[in-house]
Amino acid sequence: MISDSQSTPEASQQIDEVLESDAESASIDEPVGEFEALREESARNYAGWQRAQADFENLKRRSAQDVRDRVQQSQRAILLDLIELADDFERANREAPAEDASADDPWRQGVELISQKLDALLLRQQVQQIETIEQPFDPEYHEAVGQLPGQHNEIVAVLRTGYTVGNRILRATQVMVGDGSIEPPETPDESEDEVTE
Repeated sequence: MISDSQSTPEASQQIDEVLESDAESASIDEPVGEFEALREESARNYAGWQRAQADFENLKRRSAQDVRDRVQQSQRAILLDLIELADDFERANREAPAEDASADDPWRQGVELISQKLDALLLRQQVQQIETIEQPFDPEYHEAVGQLPGQHNEIVAVLRTGYTVGNRILRATQVMVGDGSIEPPETPDESEDEVTE
């Protein structure tokens, strides 16, 4: 405590100093706390911005993939329609009566020309026929619709031609497969093995 002898201006000065030091310490703590609060808010805002940026990049990537998928689906639908048209032209050429098959018939030449142009268009779009001649049955490329006498799992007849575009199957080839009633011919290597035994 301050004695009466010190209650003079010296004591008042000491009291003022203590009050000023308390005020200064309070004013220093206040900006430090406010600075820390602003720093935390800034960090939260920056983290939120980073998440928003990542979400935006993901949205752009998904949107681009969706567009590519839709273009491929549309292309596939159009190509399937063109393949059906090519099938019709192939049937028309194959089933045309023999008496109308003269080389000078302009109608027949026109149909063949349209068929050739359609085939060229499909080729430009990277559409290729699936090879089936002397090929074993492959469920990835062939659709078996029945069996006929023949070697087991061998394609005996083609009912509808299949197509690929690039490395994707556009339409599987419809085939008839052998039922196994005919044994495969012996290869020259197998017959030599039997003679030496």
